[in-house]
Amino acid sequence: MFLALDLAAIWLSFLASSSYQLANGSARPCRDALRPCCREELSLFKALHGQARLCQKGDNFNQRVVRVTGSTNIVRRSKIAEIDIAAYPYLSALVERQIAAWPQHEPTLATSLGNRSLEVMRDTEASSELVTKIALHHFGTIDKICHDYRYFCENMILEAELFFRRHGRYERSKFSEAVRDVYSKPDVMEKYMNGLLLSGVFWHNHAGALTFYRSQYLPMLPEGYRHLEVGPGHGALLYLTATDSRSGSIVGWDVSEGAIAATRRTLEVIGVSDEVELVRQDMFDAPDQRDSFDSIVVSELLEHLEDPLKALRSLIRYLKPGGRILVNMPANSPAPDHLYLIDKPSEMTDLMKAAGFEIEKNQLFPMTGYGLERCLKDRLTINCVAVGRRPG
Repeated sequence: MFLALDLAAIWLSFLASSSYQLANGSARPCRDALRPCCREELSLFKALHGQARLCQKGDNFNQRVVRVTGSTNIVRRSKIAEIDIAAYPYLSALVERQIAAWPQHEPTLATSLGNRSLEVMRDTEASSELVTKIALHHFGTIDKICHDYRYFCENMILEAELFFRRHGRYERSKFSEAVRDVYSKPDVMEKYMNGLLLSGVFWHNHAGALTFYRSQYLPMLPEGYRHLEVGPGHGALLYLTATDSRSGSIVGWDVSEGAIAATRRTLEVIGVSDEVELVRQDMFDAPDQRDSFDSIVVSELLEHLEDPLKALRSLIRYLKPGGRILVNMPANSPAPDHLYLIDKPSEMTDLMKAAGFEIEKNQLFPMTGYGLERCLKDRLTINCVAVGRRPG
């Protein structure tokens, strides 16, 4: 039986191990192995490297010092391009350090932040605070995750994207392949998980999906709702749920005891460990939990499974009749450990319907810098978010 592993928790468990030692020096991407082979790939290569233009020293660069909790004074940027981010101290500090680590990425960050609503920007600032606390707790600095984010984009995601463009499929389709190439390699997992952590702040589609969860999904739930998240990772969604005044009991499941312990430590860092019960539990085998929950969340988990339909058919049994599930699954989103490819957003809702859910709401979040029509036409990444209801 396939056991769903939570990626962030694997990495956090690795961080907590006594054998972990932080390597000195910044990541140095190997571009020679990623030479684009056609005009389309050259365009993609430039876009992912953020090379639309090189930033000039001093260009739109206003800075002052702000105290970031748990750290020394950090210089932060109050503007990126013409976008005023002075009201968001944690975000502006992350932007400042990221551009220092990767100057050519400034146009991409400006595009992403410039297209966000005030509501999304407020949620992005909250995410930035969580990321900062996690980074400072584990590394004592945010520079480490900024260098790893650059490596993550330039090497890992770009390599996966080029394979996808050439072959029309993900490079790996079996869980054993992901274990062999990704999960069993601490140096790979280190950069991968740090990169994912910052993608929740910097990527337009990830930020939009987070706001959907807070502003649209949680208000749909009944007062005092009983909530389950499968594969809670670093706990961002658990944090939002725990800080919702209408929530009741909150549970997180993972199959690994080490992953559960690591997630618990992170929840302690961000201050909500007392509000959340973490349980070692295989989602395919929990007969005593039938009809137990008003709400279940699986966010960016199904694409890591060989058979997501089997997972959804298991999860619907744990909802009360009338209970709701939120699914976040990206389409055309190549990554080192993504196994299950959906080509169109409708394929995700088709999976949910096949498992027995009624679709109540869905929304699509295209990747940074592209509209929905272009993403659909050119098979670019779209985060597909849907709310399903168990009939009854």
